[in-house]
Amino acid sequence: MLRVILLTLAQSAIGIATFIIPLTSYTYNQVTATTTNYQISQNTNNQSTGITIERLGIGGVKLSMSEAQVRKVLGKPVKVENGFVAAIGKVRTLKYAGITVDLDEGAKPGNFTVYQIKATSSKYSTIDGIKVGDRQSKVIRTYGKTEISQDGKVTNLNYIVEEPSPGGLNFSFEKGKITEIFCFYLMN
Repeated sequence: MLRVILLTLAQSAIGIATFIIPLTSYTYNQVTATTTNYQISQNTNNQSTGITIERLGIGGVKLSMSEAQVRKVLGKPVKVENGFVAAIGKVRTLKYAGITVDLDEGAKPGNFTVYQIKATSSKYSTIDGIKVGDRQSKVIRTYGKTEISQDGKVTNLNYIVEEPSPGGLNFSFEKGKITEIFCFYLMN
């Protein structure tokens, strides 16, 4: 079940929508929580090539896939973490070398589906063939122009899909090369 954590529209007069997504991960055996804030921006003047929900995936894993489908594609995870996030419910993280897949439990107990994927290895590419190490110019040629944000030495390109469920792709760059690809549904 998809839910929105936090969605804030700003600067609508100039056509820019900004989404702040606090992502929280928990470990099952400890009472430790970490929060990472990703700022997702998209130019709403339709400069991007119109990413669709079907194009949201990394390493052969797509959003909404079942846990069994993920394991069939990626194999046995290096580590599995179970937890609970108040806004989402039961969550499970499957960690592999260079890729992490987060799943949430739907209405049916034990039925976990993918809601976000993060890749940090060039071994895994998006459905369109973009991978860690590729240049920023290749991302723009593939997905179109979008708002560029800067956070210290890290540059981010963010592409948002609004239908049928809000989600997107976030590319992080250092020195013009991708260091991380983040594919997600907006959750609450």
